[in-house]
Amino acid sequence: MRKGLFVMLLCLCLLPAFSAGAQTEEIDMEHYLLVGADGWGRNQEGGARSDAIILASLDYGRDRITLTSFARDSLVQPSYRKGMVKINTLVRSEEGEQALVRYIEEAFGIPIRGRFIINFSGAVDVIDAVGGVDVELSQAEVHYIDRVAGRYDGYPLQEGVCRLNGAQALYYMRCRELDNDFGRQGRQGKALRAMIAGLSDITPLRALLLVDDLLGMYRTDLSVGAQFELAIKAIALRGANVQTHSIPAAGTFRYTQDHHGASGLEFSMERNRALLYELLEIPDPFTQSINEDEHEAAEPS
Repeated sequence: MRKGLFVMLLCLCLLPAFSAGAQTEEIDMEHYLLVGADGWGRNQEGGARSDAIILASLDYGRDRITLTSFARDSLVQPSYRKGMVKINTLVRSEEGEQALVRYIEEAFGIPIRGRFIINFSGAVDVIDAVGGVDVELSQAEVHYIDRVAGRYDGYPLQEGVCRLNGAQALYYMRCRELDNDFGRQGRQGKALRAMIAGLSDITPLRALLLVDDLLGMYRTDLSVGAQFELAIKAIALRGANVQTHSIPAAGTFRYTQDHHGASGLEFSMERNRALLYELLEIPDPFTQSINEDEHEAAEPS
């Protein structure tokens, strides 16, 4: 039943009547949390950590998608914890991934409609099925991918824009050896943008072949009905502008140590909230809430 649903959705998304650039009525922005991992089972239990944390903001009215990556070494202090902890360790709590959702909603005032746990390893088959993704590489990235992924016929790499197959793209998204977590965030954002572009161009036949791979690429807390609703809305975002952002942003953090002595990133929550609201073009929900409360208090009973 679930497979049939996704077959229908994929084919629906590819109908010419819903081509890129379709007009849509302006509606509220929706936010979803993407938590990246390298596999299921043992890697997702007990001592697991979130490899990537991305807030996907779908702006139907402005025809754009914003991917905001949270540095996994960011030091945060959830309301229900004592002391600072790294954000990527929140999934170790009894709430699991919901702890990440709860923290972001409380700290940034952004309501998250659902979460998707993305299996990056599952992206290999999806990328191969769409014929690869186009990503601009530096010379250092070329050497790194050739060394760890190997060389592939039909996918030669050189400095500049290159087409990566699934294995090459996976190592590209995982790479932190060349710089740091911010470098990896940037690579993940570039690869995700390329994947979105590739999926928007696939034919119905290739979509049918992708169904099993797509189902194995994620798990979610959304019901089948909610996924259906999301897919229908997402039709209007085919060909949308995709922009990326990082938290903490440059110039808003410093390296320090948490209460366990581990190195982490201490950042200005106020500045990063303001930058995120400016990027998304939404009002400050905290200020808005205070103003509404003051207005209600001023009204005569």
